[in-house]
Amino acid sequence: MIAAVLIFVVMSIHDFLAVNNPVGQGILVVEAWIPEQALAESARIFNSRHYRYFVVVGGPILGMSTNSNHPASYVDLATERLEKLGFDTKKLVKISVPGVSFGRRTLTSATAVEHWLSSSEIGVCCVDVVTVGVHARKSWILFRHALGDRYRIGIIAGPEVPYDRRFWFFSTEGIWTVVRNLAGYVYAKVWILRIPRAPSQQEPRRGGLTYWSCGIVRGFMWRTVEVS
Repeated sequence: MIAAVLIFVVMSIHDFLAVNNPVGQGILVVEAWIPEQALAESARIFNSRHYRYFVVVGGPILGMSTNSNHPASYVDLATERLEKLGFDTKKLVKISVPGVSFGRRTLTSATAVEHWLSSSEIGVCCVDVVTVGVHARKSWILFRHALGDRYRIGIIAGPEVPYDRRFWFFSTEGIWTVVRNLAGYVYAKVWILRIPRAPSQQEPRRGGLTYWSCGIVRGFMWRTVEVS
């Protein structure tokens, strides 16, 4: 009996984490760190559905100097890749977030998107989030937590790392990726229940620019929002 349960968990956990449940309208938010193949797929999804804005959000690329010829942030890298794909940058919104520790990046990005939505007063009903593979379940719950109940939040798991998702447990990379993201999901699921939502997530805000404080990021958050 125990063996049967373990086999069922192993066979189903990948699909549970790599969830797909898009709304198909409103705003498409893309985590800027996703690989080029997934970014190209997100551009195709945007052009084939009823979205108003394509939002890329992310932080700095670690170890990359500002004096380098390479993009210093994932947002700049994603923008460069989208331009090469011929994407219409007039519909592109770039949200840069500061560098934070590894386990806090997704919630920091989600909170920055919530802040942009509140301060820009864009009237939309829905937000779809694009990430990659088994990171999807974690991204979904963190964006739902940050954006609150004012929006319908969907999730899209883009193309993932090169291993057979059906037999991920036969691949070293598959085992590492699934176990790491499962741990991240459980940690986020348990931890965020103890974090009160920021005031801007509990009540709609109108007016000028405001600063916020979230459970994982205390004080002011420096951000750059740029609409192409």
